[in-house]
Amino acid sequence: MLQQTLLILKTSRPFLWPGMPFVFCMGLLYGRTDSPLNKFQFLHKFTPLMIFQIILLALPICLFIFGFNDIQDHIADRLNPRKRGLEGSLPIQQHDLIKITALAAAVLFFLSSIATTNIFNIYCAASLLVLSYTYSAPPWRLKTRPPLDVICGGLIGFFAPFGLGYSFTGEIGHFPLQAYYFTFCVMGFHAFSTIMDFEADRLIGDRTFAVAYGKRIAALFPAAIFSFGFIVVHLNYVKIFFLFCLILFITTAIYPSERLARYFFSAIYVVSIGVLGFWAGIHFF
Repeated sequence: MLQQTLLILKTSRPFLWPGMPFVFCMGLLYGRTDSPLNKFQFLHKFTPLMIFQIILLALPICLFIFGFNDIQDHIADRLNPRKRGLEGSLPIQQHDLIKITALAAAVLFFLSSIATTNIFNIYCAASLLVLSYTYSAPPWRLKTRPPLDVICGGLIGFFAPFGLGYSFTGEIGHFPLQAYYFTFCVMGFHAFSTIMDFEADRLIGDRTFAVAYGKRIAALFPAAIFSFGFIVVHLNYVKIFFLFCLILFITTAIYPSERLARYFFSAIYVVSIGVLGFWAGIHFF
């Protein structure tokens, strides 16, 4: 039982748990700007269902996303040196366990969305689940159909969780334009992430963004998107973050090392969580 629990936790990528809950909170806060609520009133608008969805966007949804991905990638993962540690390949005898628990997590998440009776929330939840599944599973396997792989990455990683949060506090008619731009940023970041597994994906025949267009393009693509951040974003500390990302993307384009891309991916993710947390803390309190 303990080993199974540890396997489920490892498959769900604990390192990535904070990402979507923070984006959800970002959506909540953007929606609040459309309402007359002050900060004190807004904090008292938190409902158990809202908090429950935030929690579900961590371990349960990460298990659904990465569990099915690991099942389909188990051959490639055995060839990938990166998959010999915390992100080890998923043993084939454990596939059924991950399938069952991942599906249970998906059902629970979708039921929480139905309970909101909010059409936009249900739409975002359904989109997140459908795209996450079709990204990994045949016959769609959008992961190997670039640029659909990066489009899915942006919609799953930003648009859907942002929309879930926004649905509680905002009006769909006032959906912020910046949310679309940040979705493109996550698309670029997803393209960059495909550099890390370039060789293993190429050997197994998985045509990801980096395999299809090359490692340098996979680094220059997000650099081009992030360069617009100096126009779209107004906060200086966020602009500094975009500059930091640009430097790492351009460095990788010059030296397209898979190991370097892996370190840079982790650095960008950690700093982005810090920036999101700082921004959310200021606006919450």
